[in-house]
Amino acid sequence: MIRALWLLAALAPINALTLYTPTSTVTVITITPTQAATGVQPAWTGHAAYDPTVLIPPAPPSPPVTKVDVAIPANPVGAGFRLSIPQQGNFLGFSIELSVATAVMGKNAGKLEPAFLNYMVNLKNRARAGPIIRVGGNTQDSSSMVLQPFADGDAVDKIKQGPKVTSTPIVSYSLDLLYMMANVTSLVGTDWFFGLPFNESTIKTHDAALVAKTAENVLGSKLRALSLGNEPDLYAGHQERNADYNLQAYLGEFSEVRNDVIKAMTRSDLLAGPSVCCSVEGFDIADVLGSGWLTTNAPYLSYVTIQRYPFNNCGVNGKVVDPQVIFSDYLSHTGPMGLTAMYLDASNAAQAVGKPIIMQEMNTASCGDFPGVSDSFGAALWMTDWTLQLAWANFSAALMHVGGQNVYYNPFTPPASAKTGNGWTTGSVYYSALVVAEALGSSNTSQVIDLFGSSNTSSLNPAYIIYEGGVAARAVLFNYVSDPSGASDYTAAINIAGSTADHVNVRYLRSHSIAEHNNITWAGQTLGPDFQGDGRLYGTVDTRTVPCSNGVCNVVVPAPSIALVFLTDTALSDSTPVPEAVATFRTTVVGHGSATVDPQALETSNGSKGGIIGTSGKKHNHSGAQRTPAGPLAALAAAVLLASML
Repeated sequence: MIRALWLLAALAPINALTLYTPTSTVTVITITPTQAATGVQPAWTGHAAYDPTVLIPPAPPSPPVTKVDVAIPANPVGAGFRLSIPQQGNFLGFSIELSVATAVMGKNAGKLEPAFLNYMVNLKNRARAGPIIRVGGNTQDSSSMVLQPFADGDAVDKIKQGPKVTSTPIVSYSLDLLYMMANVTSLVGTDWFFGLPFNESTIKTHDAALVAKTAENVLGSKLRALSLGNEPDLYAGHQERNADYNLQAYLGEFSEVRNDVIKAMTRSDLLAGPSVCCSVEGFDIADVLGSGWLTTNAPYLSYVTIQRYPFNNCGVNGKVVDPQVIFSDYLSHTGPMGLTAMYLDASNAAQAVGKPIIMQEMNTASCGDFPGVSDSFGAALWMTDWTLQLAWANFSAALMHVGGQNVYYNPFTPPASAKTGNGWTTGSVYYSALVVAEALGSSNTSQVIDLFGSSNTSSLNPAYIIYEGGVAARAVLFNYVSDPSGASDYTAAINIAGSTADHVNVRYLRSHSIAEHNNITWAGQTLGPDFQGDGRLYGTVDTRTVPCSNGVCNVVVPAPSIALVFLTDTALSDSTPVPEAVATFRTTVVGHGSATVDPQALETSNGSKGGIIGTSGKKHNHSGAQRTPAGPLAALAAAVLLASML
């Protein structure tokens, strides 16, 4: 039996939409804990995203820490703490590699992936704001846009370079990719960053200007910025430019393409950069900002962007990194603090010219990361910690990178087959986004302090306090120690200055081991083990109420875990999905979109006038308008088909 509902959906606020999801019996997924590694494991020969390698957790400290004093000041600045700018609950979002955009989001505007929508809905319902997503990455620089659909209906086409598939294939995409992004927005309220092409041929052919104009027309106010350049500090090393390519060459190219782009657009302040990543000598973020790039380009920027991975698994100069050796580097507060300290000056410089700064692409390690590290429960704690450090440092967003099935760090990975619906694999770091969304809440006034160094907090048990309207609203308490015996659980004695609260509420991010991949729960719910996910949380929400006495609330923080403590009932309510929130999608839900822009109008709008220069160097002509012209964003949405196969 097929039930279907046609829904005419304008790209309006998501609360104006009524989404169709039939009632059904929910089957709770039962998870069996994975045993920790006790010796050499057989080599995994499948896709990296599903590698079952489990590392050995570090030994617990002896003697264990069993009590931590968490003194929460009424006036954090007066007490000597740095208080962040106001932050939003959708702070932790996603950076999707352009080449895998259709594998993750859907084949085209007419076929969206319901599991992907569910992953987004989980965050939307907690933050009360649509997730932030960037589509781009290494494959954006040599990408090209075509104005007609591809024959196979896929919105993205990977072009192989020679007989072998390269690690960063040349990518061509149709207008349907942007329509698909608009349809995702109509369902879950997503905001977008989109990567413009920035190779040498782009600078000569003005392709970036055409892409920019099209993206602005289709996505409208939901387009946060257009990223110009992806890790330009690595262009010479990756043979994407001549070996002598340097900062000065980049500055000239950026200015040239910038001028093209702003002439084509309605808004002249939608660019983002410089997106440097890797502390290359003479080309670090400090060098870029010191060159005058920021002050020169401030009128044209929406965001200052940086990208960072703390380690790499690229095998440079034959160097092979043993995951077991570096595992402990991800299991303390020291790493997130050091990573963030590198960018405090850049953050201050961006604030000085009135521009928000974001970590546009981040994850545990570059070149796909390490088996047993990035997909571990420890990585979920580490990612949450780093994200809150960035929020404390006045960044305005952080975007976890999503690659293909050949990487270990994905927050979510679709099934290897073309099957739509369930069969997804949820990475441990996706749970970090849930924790951050609830920790920062939906007030859009959340300010963060890091309690590190106060009382007896340490690198293994750091704590953050979230203030709203000048009042302490939530505490985020970490226990990086892996000790299933319970001997390393600690009691946080929370003392809220001036508070008369008789209780607090607590939700936990839990697993039995820091090395675990699958047996992970947030507030008692799970997204399930490998190959069994559909983006929905299963199980009953578990919120613990802890009594307080004489102004002190004793909260147990198991080893390992994160405890999110709601210091007021209002703080709990503001982080909890409400009944009228967007419903999750059955695994057979698809979207159908026909949002349109006249390709002929775009071809003559400061583009290449009659064709797009493809990345193969050949010109592809696309004459004749095949679709109906469209107006602004609100007029660009079309019918959305929500169907359920029963």
